[in-house]
Amino acid sequence: MNDKKEKQQPAESSAEPLTKKVAKFSALIYLGLAITVVIVATVGIFNMSYDYDVDLGQISLPDMDISDISMPDFSLPDIDNSTDSPVNNEQSGVTDEIQSSDTTEEPPVIKYYCPVKGEIIKNYSMDALVFSQTMGDYRVHSGIDIAAEEGTPVICFADGVVESVTEDYFYGTTVAVAHTDGSVSYYMNLAPDLAANIIAGNKVLAGQQLGSVGKTARCESADEAHLHFEIRVDGVLTDPKEELPQ
Repeated sequence: MNDKKEKQQPAESSAEPLTKKVAKFSALIYLGLAITVVIVATVGIFNMSYDYDVDLGQISLPDMDISDISMPDFSLPDIDNSTDSPVNNEQSGVTDEIQSSDTTEEPPVIKYYCPVKGEIIKNYSMDALVFSQTMGDYRVHSGIDIAAEEGTPVICFADGVVESVTEDYFYGTTVAVAHTDGSVSYYMNLAPDLAANIIAGNKVLAGQQLGSVGKTARCESADEAHLHFEIRVDGVLTDPKEELPQ
């Protein structure tokens, strides 16, 4: 029995130190919490009682005299605000008449004249054959024949330059005038005596006299006195009636 008690005593004695250790550890935890509470309270009281309005004294700047300092003269050019500029797709104050006068030019007026006054006795016919009293057969006719007495003045159809003056074997005295639109007018069956200055290379005006009606065309000598008139556009024959004024 005594031996069992002696054996149990060391076990009880070994349990006491563990309890004491736990108690000491708990005491340390409570002590740390208490110290933390004290520190926080102290800091809060200090912040509430501290006066932050500390007088740092007045800061003085040196007295500088800037009356002698001159600034450069920055002058802006005068801006003319009399003309309204378009805003938000609104119309400006500039009139259409002013804009058109600066950008557009009126096309030159081209005058056309009938080379001689009279009745057309033979029409232009390149697609159908017409009878020729002189030649006694049917053939094409490359121009129009305008009846007029011999000596009737023949005038220029439009402004141009005398391209040539020739004596054609079939159509007699012929004057060709080149025009700015690429056409060339031909005046045939003229009298040999032409108007002054009708020479190849000279400029002629619309309505200016080239010569007079004659009887020099061999292939149309049986017809009454007339002017044989032709027009070629870019070298291609065309109906003169479509080019003449009504």
